[in-house]
Amino acid sequence: MCSATPSIGGRDMLNLSGKTAFVFGVASEDSIAWAICKMLAESGVNLYLGYQKRFRSRVFQLKDKLPQIAGFYPLDVAQDATTKEFFDAFTAENPGKKADILIHAIGFAPRTCFDRPILFVEDQDINTAMTISANSLQRCLKFALPYLNPNSSTITLTYAASNRYVPSYGIMSMAKAALECWTRELACHLGPEGHRVNAISSGPIRTIAASGIPGFDNILDHVEKNSPLR
Repeated sequence: MCSATPSIGGRDMLNLSGKTAFVFGVASEDSIAWAICKMLAESGVNLYLGYQKRFRSRVFQLKDKLPQIAGFYPLDVAQDATTKEFFDAFTAENPGKKADILIHAIGFAPRTCFDRPILFVEDQDINTAMTISANSLQRCLKFALPYLNPNSSTITLTYAASNRYVPSYGIMSMAKAALECWTRELACHLGPEGHRVNAISSGPIRTIAASGIPGFDNILDHVEKNSPLR
């Protein structure tokens, strides 16, 4: 079992020393995935990050901020072949090594999805949003499974718009709903083998992905004024 240990800021954190995590979705210091990296690092977890090539320089600048980062590898979840490349690169440098945790913090929709009413969004843009934001959970797990230890934990990030109307969130509402469906199905499929799959939901956070949502500042203002915890 994992024991509690004092941590920064008076928080009691799990002692996960010796554990390893794949973290997908770090694009900058403002990424939710980066905040998760810091929490995992505080708990003693070694981190292997998958990054988009367009964010390479930005992500590599973060390396010195967390000595627990053990490796970076390109990751494009749009296709099987480019997803598999991450795990090929990981195992080439770390033969026989496996991870205990997988963080899926990936979401994207083309700008054109938000430039017109939802009724008129093109099929290609819908497919892109669904592929990257929802279906990629299945794709990542499919290729990660041989590199996950027994009793592994996979965590993905969803949002309340999956089950209620949030102005301006548009196609990403459908993507998050689909992501939660994938989570339930994968959890039931992998649970008997000891692998856990869960989705967690935060409030709105200003990230690179969120900056593409029209009216996001209004969403933030509403939550700040109406959230029970302020």
